[in-house]
Amino acid sequence: MQQLFSPQTLATYLGLAQQTIYNRHSAGGDLPKAIKLGHLLRFRPDDVDAWLNAKRRTTAAAHSSVA
Repeated sequence: MQQLFSPQTLATYLGLAQQTIYNRHSAGGDLPKAIKLGHLLRFRPDDVDAWLNAKRRTTAAAHSSVA
């Protein structure tokens, strides 16, 4: 079983402020799929990587359609 990311770990991994993670989560903003464990918020590394890959594909498609 893989270690889950805390909001702080995810923030560090993404280069964001921890408060940004909480703000996006509470507002339904753009984040990887979250897991609630009681009052704790956690993220699976595989979900984070899949989310990042989807972002890369979207960005690459947008840039290729401009060119």
